[in-house]
Amino acid sequence: MKMLILYTLQHLTVDGICGAALAAYAVNEFDYEQIVFYFGIYNLIAFGGQAAAGFFLDKHQNFLRASFLVSLICLGVGTLPVAGIFAQAIFLGVGNCLFHVTAGRIVLQNYSSFKALGLFVSSGAIGLAAGLNLLIDAKIFLIAYAVLTVLVLAKFQEPEISDVQISETGLSLPLIFCSILLLSCVIMRGFGGGGSSSEYVMLFPIIFAAGKFLGGVCCDKFGWQNTILLIFLLGFLSLQFVGLVPLIILTLSFNMTMPLTLRLLHACSPAYPGMIFGLAAGCLMPGAFFHEKITIAVQAMVVIQFLILFAAWKIFRKCSLTTI
Repeated sequence: MKMLILYTLQHLTVDGICGAALAAYAVNEFDYEQIVFYFGIYNLIAFGGQAAAGFFLDKHQNFLRASFLVSLICLGVGTLPVAGIFAQAIFLGVGNCLFHVTAGRIVLQNYSSFKALGLFVSSGAIGLAAGLNLLIDAKIFLIAYAVLTVLVLAKFQEPEISDVQISETGLSLPLIFCSILLLSCVIMRGFGGGGSSSEYVMLFPIIFAAGKFLGGVCCDKFGWQNTILLIFLLGFLSLQFVGLVPLIILTLSFNMTMPLTLRLLHACSPAYPGMIFGLAAGCLMPGAFFHEKITIAVQAMVVIQFLILFAAWKIFRKCSLTTI
């Protein structure tokens, strides 16, 4: 549990470093297209590179320690304005990418509970919001991440095989189809999980974090099958009213799916936790790049999300994996 808390705090500081460093550039840049361009480079590397980096770490687990250190070095360079914004965007993207697949891989493999996964993924939104709003300087986040990395490496142990139930037949066609369904659910969360947070500095990031953790807690307590129904009911309830509270409930429900989809994706392909974590992260990119160009009715998102997760449950039941 102590290591899980360290990974969670690392997650907060890493996203805080990236958010603060990019925001420090953006406040002094008058060309909006340039801001979008460099943020785009960062996102392409940070999210788009995770699947490949995760696959490499799955094949070369002995590089996990080194990956933490390389991540720290890259993020350090990324906070230096003297390097130039182009180099900063690249180094921040690489540092973010390496941390997420390294720590994410370890958490997926070493902790079988949904709650542990929900706790780990929850902190990033808070760190990112604090950084983007320049509430905490990138250098402070970097120092904190350096200290946390030293503590992690001092206590680091090789990941153990999770006790999550694994299919003896390997990755069958039904599980491949199930993986596609779950990844499409992640894509939709990329469009709908953020809510309308522009008017609030920290409220919605806290809701994002709370939703991810709550989703993990509910899966452990009530079972992930019942949590799917709970998420749908919360989403449906929120659509019956107008105002801040219904928006909070809707945002909460969308974010509750994160630990659920990640854990089920890992169960579909337990031999590749790094790649799975990276694929899920990469599926958030469409929402980051096209959220202003592609609009999906919220009512449709709530229903489609439920149908996707329900279909995943049916496939898992067919593959005798309902005890996960």
